[in-house]
Amino acid sequence: MNIDRVVVGEIKTNTWLIENEGQLIVVDPGDEADRILDAIDDRPVAAVLLTHGHFDHISAADDVADDSSSFLYMSEAELATCPDLVKDIEDRYGIKVEVPRVDFKVNDGDVFDLAGLKVEVMLTPGHTQGSVGYLISDPSCEDEPMHYFSGDTLFARDIGRTDLLGGDAEAMERSIERIATELPPSTKVYPGHGPATSIERESRANSWWPSQD
Repeated sequence: MNIDRVVVGEIKTNTWLIENEGQLIVVDPGDEADRILDAIDDRPVAAVLLTHGHFDHISAADDVADDSSSFLYMSEAELATCPDLVKDIEDRYGIKVEVPRVDFKVNDGDVFDLAGLKVEVMLTPGHTQGSVGYLISDPSCEDEPMHYFSGDTLFARDIGRTDLLGGDAEAMERSIERIATELPPSTKVYPGHGPATSIERESRANSWWPSQD
C-alpha cells in the first residue's frame, strides 16, 4: 500500500490517494479536480470515499468520480443532511457547491473490499451528524499498521470544530473516546487537514484525548 496526499483549496484540505495492486482509493477530493486527476494520472480508481459533506471535502467529488469512472461513497446519515450543510455554508460564506451524486451509502460497521484492501466504516458524529472515518488495512499484511482516514474528526494534536450546522460537542467527545478505545496505538491517522499522525502520538500529545484512568 502506498499513500500520497494532494493539498487542495483555500482551506488546504487533504485529498488522500491510497494505491494498492495498481488501483487507487481517493478520500475527500475537496477542490481543484484537475490537480487531483493529474495526480491520479492513468491509474484506475476503485472508489471515492467522502468523510463528510462540507464544501472543502466534496467540491471536486463528482468531477473526480466521473473522470475516473469510479463510484462515490458517503455515509447514509451524512447524505440525509448534506443539502442542509451545503445551504448553510452558502448562507454563511457565499460558497455554492452541489450535493455530490452518491452511488453507495455506508453505515457504521460496514466492511467491504476495494483495490485489494479491507475498508471498515466508523461513524464518528460531532463535526457533523454523519461524519465517518475509514479504517483501511491490507489483509495480506497482518503485521502492518492500520490506516485511519479521520476527516475533520481527529487532527494532529486537535479535533474538529463543532460550532457549524450539525456539530455536537458531546457527540464529538464520544467519537474521540471511541477512536481512542477501539483503534490500536500503532494505527496511522490521516486527517482532513494538517499532517498525518498516529493514535499513539495523539494519546500523548492531544489535549482532547480521553483520560485512560
